[in-house]
Amino acid sequence: MQELALELKNIEKSYSGKTILAINNLKVYQNDKIGIIGENVQGKSTLINIINKLIEPDKGEIQSMIDFQYFKQVENNQSVDFEKVDPEIVSRFKVPLHCDKFYSGGEETRSRLAEVFSNYSMGLLMDEPTTHLDGDGVRFLIDELTYYYGTLIVVSHDRMFLDQVVDNIWEVKDGSVNVFNGNYTSYVEQKEQQELDQERKHQNFVKEKGRLEKSVKKKQEQALKMSKVSQKNKSKNIRPSRLSSTKQKDTIQKAAHKTARAIEKRIDHLDVVDRTNQSKDIQFPNSSTIEIHNPYPIMGDNINISAGNSLLLKNVNFQFKLGKRIGLSGPNGSGKTSLQQHIIEEKEGVKLSPKVKMSVFKQMDYKLIGEINVLHYLLQDSDYQESVIRAVLSNLGFSQDELSKSICHLSGGEATRLVLAKQFTDPSNVLILDEPTNFIDVKTIEALEKLIKAYKGTVIFTSHDSYFMKRLAEEVWEIKAKGLVLSKY
Repeated sequence: MQELALELKNIEKSYSGKTILAINNLKVYQNDKIGIIGENVQGKSTLINIINKLIEPDKGEIQSMIDFQYFKQVENNQSVDFEKVDPEIVSRFKVPLHCDKFYSGGEETRSRLAEVFSNYSMGLLMDEPTTHLDGDGVRFLIDELTYYYGTLIVVSHDRMFLDQVVDNIWEVKDGSVNVFNGNYTSYVEQKEQQELDQERKHQNFVKEKGRLEKSVKKKQEQALKMSKVSQKNKSKNIRPSRLSSTKQKDTIQKAAHKTARAIEKRIDHLDVVDRTNQSKDIQFPNSSTIEIHNPYPIMGDNINISAGNSLLLKNVNFQFKLGKRIGLSGPNGSGKTSLQQHIIEEKEGVKLSPKVKMSVFKQMDYKLIGEINVLHYLLQDSDYQESVIRAVLSNLGFSQDELSKSICHLSGGEATRLVLAKQFTDPSNVLILDEPTNFIDVKTIEALEKLIKAYKGTVIFTSHDSYFMKRLAEEVWEIKAKGLVLSKY
């Protein structure tokens, strides 16, 4: 029998009058590995902070039978005490030994993870531990957690990571926590089955409601017909022998009205089943003003790129095909972002077709100011019809009510989604995306995948999310030993 590690009973937490979490009962058993997913601002971090007792719930009880070590999403350059870190783990995580004040985001994450795994505890809480990690870092983290003997609760939007590490999914949605057995792929299959069941129930509801409404109409027509006959007979001199026939028709008319009212009550008491929310498919129209015929609109010839005194890329050559989705991969600090910037600025060795028109998304590029609303922010520079822009926003999770919200009042997650939307609605034929999956939830990542597949131009993107890369990239160019090679992914 499994031993209980943690139990949450009757937990409630609200902010500004809005309920963020309402949990009746959640149990975690020793050696469980649980992945927490959900849209941004749904309460994932609040839940993990309540478990870690950093946030007090408004009501409810938390019983923890083990101690948990906590890995926070953002540490704001907190220094690591390397005297307390296992040198072997530092080496295996490839943590550089230069001053941690100059660490990149990926190096800082590696150093903090090395500190966590140097101090064993029976419980481990982690909030987005793969953020900024390159492929090697994520694989090493997966190995460490696969063989970790203890209870793991982790918030993550990395689907490949969740597939290989967790055996239960907690979906935080509308204040509730829905529990699914299995990894992320299993969760998706269960959700798809739920949506199919929901759609079937909706169709049955619509069919039954239609049938009853048809019956009501038939009875009402029957009563109206009887009423006309009765009124006609009453206006004539009717022999006493026929009076009873008229009364009989009045009785039938009343019965028809009564039956119609009874059926209407049955309609009112039907369990209403809404259909699942289905975002509109995007159809980006062709624009003759930004059409390209050059089969290789972006090329590189003997490109050299340096950062400070370090040579990142040496004598690099490439030809990026028209209309292809091209992924750039490589370790942290290898030069992926620098190469994108080199292309954007058309520096030495870059050859662009004269008709290239770029739309660029950079990491952390989400600070918006001004009172203009969400919809008009996109309409002001776009050649697309409003219907296309509304469809893009809908796919990225914006409700109709949110379209009138001022951009300066958007949360970080909302602003990131809006900036992503702008990349697709501004006139362009080349889209350059630098780590677009950082800091957005799984649902938004999946919506982004859909938009990129619908985009008619050339896409050049970087991402440490291997699941995202595999689903999108038609070509992967990998940085190896200061070179750039076309590889099979």
